[in-house]
Formats: sequence, C-alpha cells, structure tokens
Amino acid sequence: MIKLNQNSEEAEQHFLLVKHLIQGRAKNILSRGINKKKKRVTLNNNLKNYLNSLLDDNQLKTLITAKPEDLEAIILSIRQTNPDFFSPKSNSNFVLRNIFIKSCYENEEFSNLEFIKRINIDTCPYCNRQYIYYLSNENKIKPQIDHFYPKSIYPILGISFYNLIPSCQTCNGFGAKEEKDPTIFGLINPYLLKNDSFSFTYKIRTVNFINSLFDKASIEVKLKNQLPGHLNVFKLDKLYEQHSDHVIELILKSKIEYSEEYRNYLKSYRDKGLRFNDSEIDRMILGNYSQESDIHKRPLAKLYQDIGRELGLIK
Repeated sequence: MIKLNQNSEEAEQHFLLVKHLIQGRAKNILSRGINKKKKRVTLNNNLKNYLNSLLDDNQLKTLITAKPEDLEAIILSIRQTNPDFFSPKSNSNFVLRNIFIKSCYENEEFSNLEFIKRINIDTCPYCNRQYIYYLSNENKIKPQIDHFYPKSIYPILGISFYNLIPSCQTCNGFGAKEEKDPTIFGLINPYLLKNDSFSFTYKIRTVNFINSLFDKASIEVKLKNQLPGHLNVFKLDKLYEQHSDHVIELILKSKIEYSEEYRNYLKSYRDKGLRFNDSEIDRMILGNYSQESDIHKRPLAKLYQDIGRELGLIK
C-alpha cells in the first residue's frame, strides 16, 4: 500500500555491515563442513561453487544490494542450475539458511532496529494501519521485518536489502503474509508499488448518517484502486471496514465548512509570529499527515489523504 523509496547508499552500507558474517560462515562450511541433525551434510559441486562465489566481494554485493526489480531474475537464474536451493527440505537449502539466516539475519550483530532506521519508515507498508514496532520479551523496542521472498524458500535473499520489508505483526503474522510466496499470490514488492496502486473512497449507506456520528455502519470505506493479490493476502478491504468512523469525521468537517474557517484562523497567526506553511495547515485540518512523502509516518495517512482530497479538505 505504501511505496518505499530505493536508497542505493543505504543498501551499500548494509552490504558492508553483513558481508563478513556471510563470508566467514561460507568459508567455515567449505573448510569444516556442517552437520544436520548430527549427520554430516554432503556438499554437491554446485553448492560448493556457489559458496565460493559468495567469497567474491563483487558477486556478494550484487546479491545483497540487488534492486527490487532484479530479485526475481536472480531467482530464475539460480533456479535453472540449482533448483534444490529453493526446496526447504533439501540439504542445499539447509546450508544456505544456515549462512544467510542463522549466521547473519539472526546474528546479534545484525540489528533490526538499526536496519529500519536506515530505511526511515514508521508504519507498515503493506497496510498503513499500524506501526511496525513492538516490545520484545526483553522489553526492547524492536521492529517487525518481513522477508518478501520467504527465507524458508529463498534463503539466498535472506539478507538482501530490498527483500527485507518493514511490517506490522498483523500483516507479517498468521493468516496474512507468513511464508507465502509472492510469485504464487501475486504480491508486489513495496519498493515497486506506485502511489496510485491503492486509493480510497467511501459510500454513504444511510441518508441520515450525520445524525449517526457513532454509527460506523452508516459509511462504507471502499478501495477505488487496489491490487487483488494484496487484497487477498492482507484482507485490506475487511480491515478498513473497521475505520469508517474516521471517514465520518472527515465528512463532518467538510459539511460544516470547518476546513476553510480553520485554515484562515491558522493563517492569521502568521501575523503573531507563528509561521504555519500550507502543508502544516493541511495536516492540522486533516488530523493526519497531508503529504504523500509523509504517509509512512502515521497509521491511516493514506486513507485520510485520499478521502480528504475527495471532500475538498486538502488539495
């Protein structure tokens, strides 16, 4: 739902932070081997060659910093010669999960919080309904991160910058994204979304809805534009049905001409030393961020902006 912005500089910094973890573990497995359920895993030649390729900085960097539009091509290329890499029960998959997931992504040297700070996003790009942070069992603030291409099937992308998507617990949890394969469910990486991939509108269900301010059933929140795969996986239509009260409040603001009166009132403060720019005034009228670039900062900002523009509260 929220388009994420690509950042090549941060992707390269991410590579520099994780490369020693990947290369160190790959070297260790090539020289000492690895056990699976106390039995030595046999490394076939294709897997050995691939592990050796990870020791080349340029090849590893290509994998870790690969653009979101190139991730599927990487999968297809490797699948042609190494289909067992993508089979969760295969030894090759086990080895790759050990390198990219257990020894890197789950390593205490890799901080989910620091990673999210580099991306600079606060709300879930899949739904824009919730913040991505939660309190861990150790009372530490941690963000949720979804592997867009699931780590169980695509361990080679387990630490790739553009495959790690900030997420809320609902979208990343049971009954939603989980380990669903985006190639099967028709999901688009948030980095490849367009700003108009999703847009909201509303439908009035009852004529006397203004006198039913607390009756959420009087308004229906509708998705004017949407992607079927995301709708199916994240149940966005059903979830947003629960937020019709927000739309009612926006409609009431527009009906009582609240926006224009309040806008002029705020502008009057410019003569008193308080300088509100137009976007700040829009934000106060809307009750949420009013700029497309700020959608990620607060839950439901996309809903507020779409409905607010439709009602004429903001331009």
